[in-house]
Amino acid sequence: MDSLNTFTSTIGASLLFYTSYKIIDTARLYLRPSGLHRYLYTDARGQGAWAFVTGSSSGIGKNLAFELASHGFNIVLHGRNPRKLETVRDELQTTHPRTEVRIIVADASQCHRPDAIDFARIRDEVASLHLTVLVNCAGSGPTPAFGGLETYEREDIVESLALNAIFPAVLTATLLPILRGQHTPDTEKLTTTAGPTRRRALIINIGSVTDDGFPLVSFYSAGKSATHTLHKAIAREAALDGWDKDVEIISHRISAVTGVSHTQAAPSLIRPDARTVAKAILARTGCGRKTVVPYWGHAALQGVLAILPTALVDAVINGAMREERRGQEEGRQR
Repeated sequence: MDSLNTFTSTIGASLLFYTSYKIIDTARLYLRPSGLHRYLYTDARGQGAWAFVTGSSSGIGKNLAFELASHGFNIVLHGRNPRKLETVRDELQTTHPRTEVRIIVADASQCHRPDAIDFARIRDEVASLHLTVLVNCAGSGPTPAFGGLETYEREDIVESLALNAIFPAVLTATLLPILRGQHTPDTEKLTTTAGPTRRRALIINIGSVTDDGFPLVSFYSAGKSATHTLHKAIAREAALDGWDKDVEIISHRISAVTGVSHTQAAPSLIRPDARTVAKAILARTGCGRKTVVPYWGHAALQGVLAILPTALVDAVINGAMREERRGQEEGRQR
């Protein structure tokens, strides 16, 4: 009996210790200061830091561009609609007059087509910039949304996968040498106001909790899963080859957001607006994790789902997606 009591006490104490550790570790993640300042420094030519934000003509991408500008970064805006990008550029420069802005127009959904996007041209356009941040945010669900896989045309599926998986992979491969300083003059002489420093860069992936496999957005889920895995793999490559101290790579898993193309509802605790999510993403910079749910409300919801039985999780997800589909159908009928 004494042995049994000792065993159960040990198990209980271990569980209590583990639970306490997880609570403290989670609290630290959402309370710690951002490490974004590490990537805001001038190079040997005196050029300020630049951030390249894909999909920045609206939604989370646009808000990330504004947040990065507010911290002092110059911005490369990317999108497929030049008029929208020009409008965002004008808004940015009105709000942040000292911010330099460049525009790159490329339809990411067409990157699977030969010669549709000249990645070498994109590389050459930013090679002379002091690029320290890349945000892979371009992405979109299928249109019309919330249908079974068999309801979509071949081209819908291919373009979605190109947009959500192929484009960020090829763009990251194209820009990684620049981010690592391999195409920047005098890379050993980078300076900040405090003096010489080692080059540092940041790669952010804007993913989705649907990467776990959500119904009615099946190939969108597949694309987001691919990109999430890609960034985890790159982070391990960095550690393998010893440049992980120079480039921080983090993948953010986002849940429901409003103020984006497909949802303009009023924000709530579990469906914040795009600006709130953008702030949360940048706040998690330097947290030391390779994957994170940046907004605490989303993280709390994911934490609850993580302890539920699989069958119940499936029922919750299916119920939520059923409601999303109903809302979309009602919206189209109005």
